Amino acid sequence: MSRIPVVGAFREAPTGRFVPSQASRDARLLGLFQSKSLHRALRRSTKLNLQSVALLAVEELEAEPVPPKSAASSDAVAIHGRLVQGLPGLALFVSSALAFESLQEALPYFDVSAKTAWEKLDATLNPAQSEQALRLARVATQAAELFGSADAGRKYLRTPNFALGGATPLELLRTGQGEQLVLAELQAQAAGGPV
Repeated sequence: MSRIPVVGAFREAPTGRFVPSQASRDARLLGLFQSKSLHRALRRSTKLNLQSVALLAVEELEAEPVPPKSAASSDAVAIHGRLVQGLPGLALFVSSALAFESLQEALPYFDVSAKTAWEKLDATLNPAQSEQALRLARVATQAAELFGSADAGRKYLRTPNFALGGATPLELLRTGQGEQLVLAELQAQAAGGPV
């Protein structure tokens, strides 16, 4: 498996380096979920390769400039509104590529079949699926930043973690409360806490 580079613009961390706010990260991810080039690439593919989708997603995130703090503060209410309206179906594939090795592995997370997932590509996710996609991508990018690559971030997501009661981060990401636990654990690690 090839090593996927870390999202360069997000790479900065604790020691005086840039750490994006959640609103900034969310704004960039929401933009990525609307990528026409990623959508075209998925439409043209005869066989889905999540590794390729992850590479394209990382390239787009690296190419996109980090919005200034004032522009990035597309506040939580606006993001909530986007989730309630439903994210584009591409969000399911992009977030899956950032966190899972295969679509088959990701489908239970979204509680959809492969056929339904492909039908969603040109449709809108329901609010619960939209929230799950953003939650998954948010944590996957933060893990990739902390551990240096998307591959290392994916490994973290599937590894049982003592600080999380022995659960894997992916198990906890099914709920918003679980996401907060995983994000707090990642922040503790970034600050030099236990791994």
